[in-house]
Amino acid sequence: MRYKIASLAAAAIVLGGVQIAPAADMAVKAPPMVAPVALYNWTGIYVGINGGFGWGNSTFFYDPVGPDVGHRDSGALFGGTVGFNYQFNGPWVLGAEADWDWANIKGSSSCPNPAFNCDTKLRSLGTLRARGGYAVNNLLLFVTGGVAWGNERVETVNLAGLAIPPSGTPTNGTTATHAGWTAGFGAEYALWNNWSIKGEYLYVNLGNHTYTVDNGLLVESRQRENIVRFGLNYRFMP
Repeated sequence: MRYKIASLAAAAIVLGGVQIAPAADMAVKAPPMVAPVALYNWTGIYVGINGGFGWGNSTFFYDPVGPDVGHRDSGALFGGTVGFNYQFNGPWVLGAEADWDWANIKGSSSCPNPAFNCDTKLRSLGTLRARGGYAVNNLLLFVTGGVAWGNERVETVNLAGLAIPPSGTPTNGTTATHAGWTAGFGAEYALWNNWSIKGEYLYVNLGNHTYTVDNGLLVESRQRENIVRFGLNYRFMP
């Protein structure tokens, strides 16, 4: 009897050891490997199109012969973009961007001589800017600033349609391209590997410049603009 009891006890110990061993093996098994999620890389050259709306104000300084006059202006603009980004130290992005837009931002007011209207028109706008931003995967938040230049038309128009010197027509003015500065901010969102959309705000200051208008009068015109643009970019991935 004692022999049978001892045999059964030994068999129970052996079976228990067989059951415990697989459990111990399971406890030390490594978890399955999970592939890391790839983050979007903003580095690369890109080209694109942009369009938007501008508004601001223009002022005519008739010193020393008469009072100053000013008016608000507004209108659309549309053009192309080229740029480069470099992403480093994780989320930080630095780059440069250039663009040129056709513009139709214009306004008008009565001149100090009420027989004339004083008109301004921004006919084109270009910028060359640095960009710095912070990327959250495929969302890039950025600030920007640099040089701006615009082609402006400043003129006076005789409301009675009379021939006025120096042009001999009702309209007399000057068209010129002048440089200034711009600064702003925006956001860009990558839709796919190569394509992204953006929105940005720019403040543009083209300075004060002298123009010739009716009867050879010299006026100093000051132009300041607010620009809101949206764009679509294609990035050449490194």
